[in-house]
Amino acid sequence: MNLVAMDAMFAVIGVQAAAVGGAFVLRSREKLLQRYLPHLLSLAVGVLLTTALVDLMPEAVAQLGNRPLTWILVTGSVLALFAIERIFSALTGSTTEPEVGELGMGTHVHRHAPGRQEHSAKPMNLVLAAMLHSFVDGAALATAFVASSRIGWLTAIAIGLHEIPHRIGDFAVLIHLRQTSRRALQLAILAGLPSLLGVALVMVVGAGHTGSIAYLLPVSAGSFLYIATVNLLPEIQQECRVSRVLWQLLWLGIGAGMVAVVVGLSAA
Repeated sequence: MNLVAMDAMFAVIGVQAAAVGGAFVLRSREKLLQRYLPHLLSLAVGVLLTTALVDLMPEAVAQLGNRPLTWILVTGSVLALFAIERIFSALTGSTTEPEVGELGMGTHVHRHAPGRQEHSAKPMNLVLAAMLHSFVDGAALATAFVASSRIGWLTAIAIGLHEIPHRIGDFAVLIHLRQTSRRALQLAILAGLPSLLGVALVMVVGAGHTGSIAYLLPVSAGSFLYIATVNLLPEIQQECRVSRVLWQLLWLGIGAGMVAVVVGLSAA
């Protein structure tokens, strides 16, 4: 393994370790997480929407061009996730996920269709989308290190600033979807593993032959858009008290602002 590959692998491991570390801190503070979970869900919506629209899609248009295929991939991703969830629901007889106000930490509620146990496709949708995004991040980070060490480390810092709140948001959403804290942490770790594959791919095939990775950008953007608008926004819309609605809007803005700042730093 050459020095560039070692630097890229070390950087991506550091980024993922920091992101999972943030989730681990929340895992050991379940009461705190329960209290602030609605705020974290709003934060996650802001991060997911802004990542899709301000980070991933502009990058996809820059690399693939503003052509129908780019937007077909976005639309297809949204429709594919909808189809997966609807087919799963029809096959299993599962109902909708619990609302934010019904969340109970430390419990895992099951409803049963005749002879079946309810599970939702939503947690796996979130994990698969996060895995795809992690893969793209890893490939982008490795490509940056191939360009120069300085650009690589700046890219690592920018990705890290984005991944830490993103992974914490993922963890909070998984808890909301009735995953145990241990299971949510395992899935959060799983979500980051493809970043290593992204680095490995770039190092194996070379930075000059990674153009096809760009096609994953609109797919990842579509996945994030679906999760934020279909899975999460309806949940936080259930709150009617003015004070809590204002807190939701504040945290949603914080999530959007964090990604916007990181995107601005990485573009500088």
